[in-house]
Amino acid sequence: MLSYGTDNSTDDCTDKTSAMDPLWKRLEGNEDVPKGEDVTSKIIGDFGKWQLKISVLMALLKLPIAYYQLNIIFMAPPQDFWCSKPANFAKYTVEEWRKICVPHVEERPCLIFDPDLLLLDPTLDKYLIPLVPCYNFEYDVSVFRRTITSDWNLVCTRHYLAHVCQCVMMWGIVIGGILFGSWADRHGRRVPLITSILIQGVASVLASVIPWFWVFLINWFILALASGGVGIISFVLCMEVVSGKWRTLIPVIYQLPFGFGNAVMAGLAYWLRDWRQLEFALGFFSSLFILYWFWVPESPRWLLATGHTEEAVVVLKDITRQNGKHVSSSYIRQLITEHTQEKHKEPEFMSFLKSSNMRKKTILLSLNWFCTGLSFYTFSQYLGSIGGNIFFAVALTGIISTLGGLTCIFIITRVGRKTTVAIYQIVTALCFVLILVTPRGMFLNDFPRLLFAGIGFAGMAGTIPALYLFSGELFPTLGRNVGVSGVTTFARIASMVAPIVVALESYLVNLPIILLAIVSIAQIFMILPLPETKDSPLPETLEEAEKF
Repeated sequence: MLSYGTDNSTDDCTDKTSAMDPLWKRLEGNEDVPKGEDVTSKIIGDFGKWQLKISVLMALLKLPIAYYQLNIIFMAPPQDFWCSKPANFAKYTVEEWRKICVPHVEERPCLIFDPDLLLLDPTLDKYLIPLVPCYNFEYDVSVFRRTITSDWNLVCTRHYLAHVCQCVMMWGIVIGGILFGSWADRHGRRVPLITSILIQGVASVLASVIPWFWVFLINWFILALASGGVGIISFVLCMEVVSGKWRTLIPVIYQLPFGFGNAVMAGLAYWLRDWRQLEFALGFFSSLFILYWFWVPESPRWLLATGHTEEAVVVLKDITRQNGKHVSSSYIRQLITEHTQEKHKEPEFMSFLKSSNMRKKTILLSLNWFCTGLSFYTFSQYLGSIGGNIFFAVALTGIISTLGGLTCIFIITRVGRKTTVAIYQIVTALCFVLILVTPRGMFLNDFPRLLFAGIGFAGMAGTIPALYLFSGELFPTLGRNVGVSGVTTFARIASMVAPIVVALESYLVNLPIILLAIVSIAQIFMILPLPETKDSPLPETLEEAEKF
């Protein structure tokens, strides 16, 4: 745990066992660090025990992020329902009642034959019986004992409210990323992160017990705000604590628990079969992350970038101790004073649109994120519809996502960020085309289409961590939260468009896949004008980012 105490008597001692380290050679020989080099990494190293600890802690936060973004699948799953049987029809079984009360042309029993007339003569010609609305419903509990659909009767004229829940979640994540991201850029990463973690856990537990739908929806929005804050700040922290080759690996590995979170959520949903119990379990687990208050210090890179020199010295000295390196506070202070720039004002997202170079990068990244989000959320629904078991489908999606992220690690370290994104986009586009040209029903269980769907989803799963890393490196430290949050907002907007794209299947069976193929091909051309960031120093200010 980080100690914020004063310097002790060992401040002016150095660790003689580390004399062979290049940094400590420089410190003992009072050699200058060349201008432009990363002072933070020169003091604490590219990667050590402390960076490993922070990287693991930030990656674990992807688990609850996955839960809240996708648990609507188990909160409002497809569920059979029927109009409740009136007391006057007690002599009929449920199946008999359903057969005589529902028009055969109706997929769902929102309108039924007038029960009063049916009671007079069940064999009466149905064309002579008017239809009346059904107000009381019963639900199939063979798979799920309780859902938000059954709790609040989100069927028929209220069916759209289930989709509203997901839209509220995505808009909340968008706004939360902006609000918490801006707070983190102005006042540090630590307090906004812990605050969002606390709100996320409390709001999730409250969601499991709130009995009123509209109050639940308000609480759901607050939960989404916090989830957006956790996501953006944890990613930026993950980038800022490492340097060198680890700046490539760690932000990619950070994304992997998201897929694992899907699989865990599917397992919990299978075990509990009750949305309230599931939400309580997720909220209880999320609340444990409040312990991060004792384990996560302020970002030293942010402290240096904003001129908080004395606080940075304390944090950096404690980090060197945890990494097994000891150096005097006075020398750290001297190094910082000589090689850090003066404090700059944190830019807003709109600031990135005012200069030509950053405007081009911001617009292209935003378009890429929109296309990625549209493909990911639309194709997630398509992949889930292939299997008949919803728990297996969601778990499989999570596993495939994790595998796609693992392959990204090997590719991105060799060919760079831009090329990696392009490779995965080509794979995804090719799979969409292969799905289109493969006839339906020609093979057992449509095996080739299922195979192409799996590879295509893995391609999208590999695109996301690479694009996250690429976006984070194109924006400066002062404004990185706001920048990454701003461009990833378009992926959330795309997630709200995804159900509309899926619905186009009713007009033309392959129309959604045709559109996704076009979008994926367009992405390839939108990534090409952006600069490669591999082995380049992170820009600290907007001015540095504009020159890159």
